[in-house]
Amino acid sequence: MSIIPLPQLLALLCCCGLAAATQGPTDPSTPPNLGLAHFHNLTFDPGTWTLSWACGGHDGAVMSCTVIDQEAGIRRRVRSRGCRCRFQPMELHRGVDLEVAGDKGHAQVHQTLRFENEGAPGSGAENLTCEILAAHFLCCYWAVGPAAPDDIRYSLRVLNATGHEVASCSAAPGTPPTRCQADDLTHLPRLAYIVVTGQSRTGLVRFLDAVVNTKGIERLGPPDNVSASCNFSHCTITWAPPPTWAPMTEQDFRFEIEWKKAEPSSIAQKVVIAGREDNAFAFPSPAPRGRLWVRVRAGDTRSDRWSDWSPALELGSEATTPPRALVLAASSCAALLCALALGAACRRLALSRRLLPPIPGIRDRVSDDERVNSETLRKDLLRP
Repeated sequence: MSIIPLPQLLALLCCCGLAAATQGPTDPSTPPNLGLAHFHNLTFDPGTWTLSWACGGHDGAVMSCTVIDQEAGIRRRVRSRGCRCRFQPMELHRGVDLEVAGDKGHAQVHQTLRFENEGAPGSGAENLTCEILAAHFLCCYWAVGPAAPDDIRYSLRVLNATGHEVASCSAAPGTPPTRCQADDLTHLPRLAYIVVTGQSRTGLVRFLDAVVNTKGIERLGPPDNVSASCNFSHCTITWAPPPTWAPMTEQDFRFEIEWKKAEPSSIAQKVVIAGREDNAFAFPSPAPRGRLWVRVRAGDTRSDRWSDWSPALELGSEATTPPRALVLAASSCAALLCALALGAACRRLALSRRLLPPIPGIRDRVSDDERVNSETLRKDLLRP
């Protein structure tokens, strides 16, 4: 066994320390560099929800991508296609973390990218709500951010799942920038991504976005062609379903009918019925007869929302004209009764003539005429 001399041992230790010093200190927060070239230029496009990177080399590959919204508790994972990953539409205004996972040889590699909503806190719109009205208009409302600049101007865009714009609108100059209406809903999808962005000369403004089910935000209009009538026993109201933007069947509708007497102390009566083909409802006429108000509204069985009431119709007023069919029937019955009575009277007169013939009159002795002179008759009666 050989022993290393002390001068050589000191020289060896100095060389090792110099080599370690040239490598620099190790930062435990820095991930090891495994040389995956296709992780370079990792970028995220919020308009299409696409995460992409520069592909490089054939010895490594990205297997999956994950998007994480810590505040909302959302975590979605998709498989990569080529040098990108596309996620389904999701809200981004809270900021998200994006991760890519791949391998290089036998080593697993992960890389993370943080997407932030740029702009001053409180500058973006708040409390975004949207609804489809009259089957043709998309109306959205929001509140101005508490830290929004004075010259803020908001605009709204509606995108489909591929990031293509299907509707847009901007608040008119000089009007409160808290409402916007899109009139063309031709290409509006069932699942829509709505984003409100802001512009200001003072700097960047944060955006506010939401993913909505368009069938769930449609507000029905009141029923069409509402009519009502009453007779002596009952009243009937009929209507047509309101037009809708989303296709709806008869089973998707429900209707609420309300009627009450036109008196301050009268209590309204209501009934909810399911949609059906005839769209009619009958209820007993009020007693005693008087003025009556009736109206109807429409609802969707898949939600708790109702339309506005239709204009109230007045029924049973004092000037109500009897139904024409009833008048004709009464006239016919009266004419028939008169004819029967006249026929019976004629038959009775003929029968009485046959049973009780008239008494022959007194004839004149000279002329044999029934038309007897009264003077002659008086002399004949007085002659002994």
